[in-house]
Amino acid sequence: MKFIQKISYILLATALVLGSLAHGDSVYVKDGLRGGISVSRETYQKALDMRSEGWVYIMPQPKSPQAAWGNGDGRTTWWVGYWVNKKTGETSSKTPRWRGSRYVGDGQGEQAWRRGGTPRWPTQLEWLLSRGGGPGG
Repeated sequence: MKFIQKISYILLATALVLGSLAHGDSVYVKDGLRGGISVSRETYQKALDMRSEGWVYIMPQPKSPQAAWGNGDGRTTWWVGYWVNKKTGETSSKTPRWRGSRYVGDGQGEQAWRRGGTPRWPTQLEWLLSRGGGPGG
């Protein structure tokens, strides 16, 4: 199973890099955002805007070592990932959307357990706006 986890980490890193390259211009991440990946200028700007409004992504967390990233065993349990606005207290289970003059969550984000194996890999925005955790982190 450890071999599969290592392959999964390699594939994630490759997907994040290739995904950013497919969007044209790429910018190395900085300015208070989580680094380690290159992203398009559009994604970079959106992350900066969301961060300035207070949005942070809380990465899914495994409950036990058996629930490591890349382990598809459906019997494992995880804390779900979700968004929280540190300035307003607003939450969201999905990426906050631009509405009028600011980013708005769906009010559904919360700390809760879920069973069913590794969650989906984080998006570039989720990675940039998280403080840690995630595959390989």
